[in-house]
Amino acid sequence: MDCIVVVRKGSEFKERADEIVSLSKTCGYNVQKVFSHRRVYPKFFIGRGKLGEIKEYISRDSIDLVVFESFLNSRQILNLEEELKIPVIDKFDLILNVFEKHAKTREAKLQIELARLKRKIPYIKLSLGRKVKAEHPGFGSSGEYIINSTIKEIKKRISRIEKELKEFENRVEMYEKRRKEIGKVVSLVGYTNVGKTSLLNVLTGSNKEAKDELFTTLSTKTSKLKARENVFINDTIGFIRNLPHELIYAFRATLKDILYSDMILLVFDASDSFKEFLRKKKVCEDTLIRIGADKIPYLYVLNKIDISNENNIAEKEKILGKCIKVSAKEKIGIDELKDEIIRRLNKDNYID
Repeated sequence: MDCIVVVRKGSEFKERADEIVSLSKTCGYNVQKVFSHRRVYPKFFIGRGKLGEIKEYISRDSIDLVVFESFLNSRQILNLEEELKIPVIDKFDLILNVFEKHAKTREAKLQIELARLKRKIPYIKLSLGRKVKAEHPGFGSSGEYIINSTIKEIKKRISRIEKELKEFENRVEMYEKRRKEIGKVVSLVGYTNVGKTSLLNVLTGSNKEAKDELFTTLSTKTSKLKARENVFINDTIGFIRNLPHELIYAFRATLKDILYSDMILLVFDASDSFKEFLRKKKVCEDTLIRIGADKIPYLYVLNKIDISNENNIAEKEKILGKCIKVSAKEKIGIDELKDEIIRRLNKDNYID
């Protein structure tokens, strides 16, 4: 599917543009062009001049989809679709599409469906309202009935999903309590595609699927630390900038795994630029605060040192202070990381 991407100019424009393009490619979309704009307008989010430019490009190059890096409201999406005659999605929808590609468990699929349904209610109200008005000029009670009955069915589905996810959340809590009775839990946390699953594999001898793509982990993966039967390592869902509240709410059952940790390994990409590193550090730490996990002891880990240089790594060490430098791919620094995990857990009388 060929698409174009629309990104608002401003701070970190290049980084935001690169990230939305990367998300689009992870979905399997062929990004043909990146459009930029400065001002925001209420009807289409972009001005009519930029809208005309995009419309002309779509017509000339047979584009199938428009992706906005910004978050749009339902009215803006509907207005754009009516004008451009092709589907329009924003970053929220794009992230869900990426999630959907990697969802394997029932819980992950339900969490995605929940986020979609809650997100789409205003859009469906507007879309059905316009359709009914067009087909039935009088509108009246029959049109209202169609809209209300549709929304009622969606809300019923939401209620059923939330009930099932609550049961899943309770099971997660039970499993984590059992784990804590026989050992301690360490969670790998970090920006998406930082290499957490690869790190889990080398720490535990597991063979979990690890890809060079965004959001390959949607459900927590747990394995035992090598040679330590009483230490469990969790690989958790990756973070990303401006992760919408609705997604955090929908995936609260999965994110709750982090809250049961005795320690967090906060993983960073040593090969990132210093500016990108600082941004991702803030995103991760802010997200931990949002989910209530900021009081859990943590250890900084710099991964991918095999593709970085000494100066780049040294800059990050100045900010992080004590950290463990590793390469999950080349298995560098892994023994040191294991020793530090055990040392810290022992120091706090966590394990025997």
